[in-house]
Amino acid sequence: MGQTNVNAGGTADGGGFGAGMIIGIIILILIVLVLVFYAGPRIINVNTNTRSFLDLATSFLG
Repeated sequence: MGQTNVNAGGTADGGGFGAGMIIGIIILILIVLVLVFYAGPRIINVNTNTRSFLDLATSFLG
């Protein structure tokens, strides 16, 4: 008896983005948006006082 090839049509999926990849990208975008929304004002703060390098050095050296 010979061997019968059940999958005669080739591969079932042709590659590309699967549903898991698309869901993963959406979850990653949501995580980034939540981080920017909550931590963004603390990271991007334009109301800080500008200090020179000499001011920083004197504050560290006492």
